[in-house]
Amino acid sequence: MSENDVDAANLTEALLDLPVDQAPTASLDLETTGLSAASGDRICELAVYRWRPDGGGKRKSLRSLIDPGVPMPPEAEAIHQIRDADLVGAPHFQERYQELSTALAGAVIVAHNARFDVGFLAAESHRLGLAMPPLGPIICTLDLARNYFGFTKCSLEAVAWRTNTPQPKAHRALDDARVTFQVYAAMLKGIAAGFGRMPTVRELIETTEQLGKDGQERRRILSMLAEAARVGGTLTVDYTARHGQGPLTCRRTLTARSWDPPHLEAWCHLRGEVRVFNARRVQRILQT
Repeated sequence: MSENDVDAANLTEALLDLPVDQAPTASLDLETTGLSAASGDRICELAVYRWRPDGGGKRKSLRSLIDPGVPMPPEAEAIHQIRDADLVGAPHFQERYQELSTALAGAVIVAHNARFDVGFLAAESHRLGLAMPPLGPIICTLDLARNYFGFTKCSLEAVAWRTNTPQPKAHRALDDARVTFQVYAAMLKGIAAGFGRMPTVRELIETTEQLGKDGQERRRILSMLAEAARVGGTLTVDYTARHGQGPLTCRRTLTARSWDPPHLEAWCHLRGEVRVFNARRVQRILQT
């Protein structure tokens, strides 16, 4: 391992141990000529919006059109409205590579569908014989929407609406990077309500993974709900409300009545009535 690799590993460890709202955060978004880097689709716009979720530090942003070196397919243009004419004279990826690397260095990377953006960065870098830009811990707001909050609709537009985040212009890189950052900051408030504090970056990444479809914590929650229904037990849970733009996390005490996965019929002590709860939106079970 080189000295640079050691420094990068030490920096990542330091970021992982910071409270998420205090960590330098770089929100990344790319516009592309299609959906598959493996099939030859290319980056046509990139943006980074960098700030801290608690509002500390200095805001920075990077935005650049990128000449993809291939014609723009009509179906891609219909989404982001970037035309071949807009890309005349635009820099190639390698001309923005160093600036992009600097914008991402030393920060938690946040993206909506991070696998997509990171995959395109890796493919573009590999094609040009460049090292992958330095990436710190990666947090995906799509995974937070699906795994942690159990949202039914998880597009950036839908999650922006749910978190009451203004979205001025969808499918342009800097606008989407800024909206992703604001959605993430709103999500952190709901997550902190459940934790009773801001989790560390490490805790958030691990919890999001464990609450996934096959994650250990999600399996435990399902097992506890099934057992509560079997014996008529009472549980206190942190739950994501389905409708409206209210709080992302609310605490409910439930006396279980029946279990038809993923739905639990239970007496809601808060509402004073029998209601049906979706287990995918149970963030944690606090006590039995």
